[in-house]
Amino acid sequence: MDKIRTPHKSKEGRIFSWLALLIGLAASLIIPIFPNFVKSVLHTDESVSIFFSVMALMTLAAGLCSTIIFKKIQRTFVLKASFISLAVIYFMLIFVVRITELSILTTVKSWFELFAIITLSLFVRDFSNSKDFGEDEGRYFKFQNIGYLIGPLVGGFLASQFGYEIVFILSAAIVLAGFLYFYNHHVIKESMAIINMKKVSTVKFFDNIRNYFSDPNRTKAYFMSFSLMAWFMVKRLYLPLYVIASGYLSSVTGIVMSLGIIPFILLEEKIGKYADKKGIRMPISAGFFIIAGALLLTFISPFPIINFIIIILASIGAAFIEPIQEYYLLKNTPKEQEEDLYGIYSTSTTVSAFLTPIIGALVLAVLPFKFIFLAFAILIAAAGFYFRSSLRGL
Repeated sequence: MDKIRTPHKSKEGRIFSWLALLIGLAASLIIPIFPNFVKSVLHTDESVSIFFSVMALMTLAAGLCSTIIFKKIQRTFVLKASFISLAVIYFMLIFVVRITELSILTTVKSWFELFAIITLSLFVRDFSNSKDFGEDEGRYFKFQNIGYLIGPLVGGFLASQFGYEIVFILSAAIVLAGFLYFYNHHVIKESMAIINMKKVSTVKFFDNIRNYFSDPNRTKAYFMSFSLMAWFMVKRLYLPLYVIASGYLSSVTGIVMSLGIIPFILLEEKIGKYADKKGIRMPISAGFFIIAGALLLTFISPFPIINFIIIILASIGAAFIEPIQEYYLLKNTPKEQEEDLYGIYSTSTTVSAFLTPIIGALVLAVLPFKFIFLAFAILIAAAGFYFRSSLRGL
């Protein structure tokens, strides 16, 4: 095999970048409309928060089970099954009118989105030069975020003009195209970039959890991912509700979310390269402080348009963190253990996605909507101070 420095500088390796773009595009088409789609079924903001929290708890089971799945089933099958399943689920969302249907489809959707993301991350890991892994991760996320740039803009516009149904159908079509693209490279072209790890029969589930958290660096990576996901959940869950409550259309949500992706595209590769050379303490702590500051300003400002701009700028902080969290994990994980431990790490996002709406629901139960921004400004600032102290010398 040729030595490939990045997942998309070569003809073979850029498979994963294009797949990341497609899955990012399909998933992000739905992001600006989904909270309000859920609200159309459940009717209140508090109910939406509780729904997302329960769904995250269900997704947590998928993250834990992934440690078994990736030992028993080949990665290529997992990825193909994920793409096909997501295509069916996205399409079936157009028929949802009751909470039972919504709950089942959302749960299964989150499972297969998680499996697809884990699989792609493991493929990138095995097809990258470890010396420049931080830069590689930045490039991989850059392509994924191009999808997240286009998706909310298109999804918000289509929903405001034609309704939710067309967005779900388009998402299904895109993820089906991703399946066909991967099938072509895996089965027809037999690409050397697609590496299946050897399957083994022994699964030590609780040993994997114990092993993961026995390393303080992996524990920090877990909390890093947990804290960043709290910001993403605030943006994905409460921004669409805030936009509609402020009297704007779903297309505005799409514009804000899309513009918020630009810092990721511009900065993540550079941040990954910086981490390779100078360490992670500065970008991680600075990233959380930027997000916390933006949330505080959003709470203080009475002007929705200015707040939309502030939320866009908060993405600068998130772009400092996103390419480093996984880089930091895999730098501290032996390659032979990555399939055992990556699923444990992935639960950080689902645990955060479970707790964030609960915190939001508690805030909404006693305080006006804008106090959501103050509560999470305090929590994310605390994460910034923690990493500034705990990452000394890194």
